[in-house]
Amino acid sequence: MNQSTRLIFVGLVIFSLLGSILTFVLNRDAPPVAALEIPQSTKDFFKKLSDLGHIKFDFVDSLDVDYFDNDKDYADNFKKVEDDNFIIYYRDKPTEKLRAEKTLEYANQAVPELDRFFGKYHYARDVNNRKLPIYLAVSESDFSKVAEKVGGKAVPWAAGLTFTTFSSDGTKVCDGIVLSSTVQDDGPTDLKTVVYHELAHYNHFHCMNILEKTEYMNWEVEGLASYFAKDWNKKIPEDTKINTLSLTEDPDNYIDSYWMGYHAFGLAEELGCLKGILKNSYSESLIRAIPKNAHCSMSEFDVKWRKHCKEIVLQQ
Repeated sequence: MNQSTRLIFVGLVIFSLLGSILTFVLNRDAPPVAALEIPQSTKDFFKKLSDLGHIKFDFVDSLDVDYFDNDKDYADNFKKVEDDNFIIYYRDKPTEKLRAEKTLEYANQAVPELDRFFGKYHYARDVNNRKLPIYLAVSESDFSKVAEKVGGKAVPWAAGLTFTTFSSDGTKVCDGIVLSSTVQDDGPTDLKTVVYHELAHYNHFHCMNILEKTEYMNWEVEGLASYFAKDWNKKIPEDTKINTLSLTEDPDNYIDSYWMGYHAFGLAEELGCLKGILKNSYSESLIRAIPKNAHCSMSEFDVKWRKHCKEIVLQQ
C-alpha cells in the first residue's frame, strides 16, 4: 500500500468513526422506539361487539405456533371432512355427513368470490397453515356447548358464530366458526348464505390492520358480511325513521346495523367506489375512506344513502 492509498484509507476510517460518534450523541437521549400495539379503543370496540352480537373476540399477549395447530382444535365426538383450507366438524349422523359435505362445497365456492370482493382471500398458507374449522351443531344445547369450547358464549338468536383471537402485535387466528342446527339447505336459515356471511367476517378481520385502524362501526362489520352474502338482513323495517339515522353513528338497535351497512355498501357499489372504500377501510375509518373514494363529503353521502334506503323501502 503506497502512502497516498494509506492516507485515503486512514481518512475513511476516521470519517466512519466520527459518523458513529455523532449518531450516538444525537440519539443517546432519544426515547426507545415503541413497538406497535393494538389501541385500547380497538379492544374496547371488539369487546363491546362480542357482547352485542354473534362475532366473538379475544385478546392475548402473543400467539405462538400452537394456536394455529389444527390438531389442538376442539374435536370431541366429532367426525370431519377436510381439504387444504377447511375442516368441517360434524356429529356422527348420516344427515350430518351430507350437511358437512355441502358446507365444505359452499366454503370453497365462496373463496374466489371473497378474493374478488375483499381484494384478497386468506388461505391456510397465509395463516400459518391453519385450516379454518367450521363446526356443525345438531341442537340448541349442542350449539351452546360447542361455542363455549371453541371460544365463548353462544348467542341464542344467532345462526352462526365466528371466533377470532388477536395478539398484541396484530396477529390473528380464527378459533372457529360454529353453525346452529337451524342452518340447513332446507332450514329456516339457508346453509350457503350463512357460510358466506361467516366467511366474510373471517376474511374481513384478516384484511384489517388493527394496529393502524382505530375507528370502527357496527354497521361496517355486520353490513359488509350481509352485503357479501346477499342475505335476508337487507330488509328495512317499514316503521324505520330513516331521516333520523346517519352512517356517522351506530344505531341504538344493534340489529339495524345489518341493513344500514348492507345498503351503504350497496350504494357504494352503485357509485363505483366500493373497492376503493374497502381497500382504505382496512387501515382507516370508513368515515374517512368513503369521502376519499365517493368524491363527496360524508354528509353528502349520508343524504344519498337515506334517499337510497327510502327507495329500497318502496321496493320491498
